[in-house]
Amino acid sequence: MFGLVGLSLAFQPSLGSIAFQPRSRCASIGATESSRVAELAIENAALRREVARLGQAAEQTEGLCELVDDSAGGGGWSSGLRSRASWLLGLLVAQSCSSFVLADNEALLQSHPTIVFFMTMLVGAGGNAGNQAAVRIIRGLATGDLNPADGQQRRRVLLSEVRVALSLGLILVVAGFTRVAAFGTATPADAAAIAASLFIIVTTSVVLGALLPLGLQRVRLDAANASTMIQVLMDVLGVLITCSVAPLVFHALGAADFNPGV
Repeated sequence: MFGLVGLSLAFQPSLGSIAFQPRSRCASIGATESSRVAELAIENAALRREVARLGQAAEQTEGLCELVDDSAGGGGWSSGLRSRASWLLGLLVAQSCSSFVLADNEALLQSHPTIVFFMTMLVGAGGNAGNQAAVRIIRGLATGDLNPADGQQRRRVLLSEVRVALSLGLILVVAGFTRVAAFGTATPADAAAIAASLFIIVTTSVVLGALLPLGLQRVRLDAANASTMIQVLMDVLGVLITCSVAPLVFHALGAADFNPGV
């Protein structure tokens, strides 16, 4: 009998451990599940933030990511043709306005034919400079590096472009004056007039090239069209600036072969 009691006492610790083992295991499982739930909550919050960021980026870059193959969008090649043709026709009409400016300044061009010889250089430099600025802004909008809703960032970018515009204008003035002076029949007054026109054209073009994509984006038009718009715009403005600045330079320098009253 004493042997049985001792045997039962000997088994009591092991029985107790067996009795408490399920409770300890349940507590461990509960802690694991709580930790997993907390991790999932953190992941869900991160996913919600990412979805919100992508939605904002998609809204900002609306119209910047057109399909290369329009047929993939279901509209076929004609849908892309319609959009592009309408832009090109409008730009063609706008570009033709330069003919009115040239006709109104026939006396200036006849007395200073050197301006005609370098007119393509002037409007080409303006278009190229403006296109550089426009492409930089368009790329920033497409990649999300430039947020048009951020006024501070927008002002910082535009101020940077103004500095670049002035610097490029000074650099091209030196190159333009040297190129015109090397022309056989050009006078120093011709070189000065063309150089002054070049400075105004380039600086104006860079600033407009930076503003156009932001303006188109604001009115929910395709900002990518700014690269073609700036070319046409500077063709017209380049002729207008040249025909406006050159008489002032000739008058200031006392050019004998130019009569502003003609």
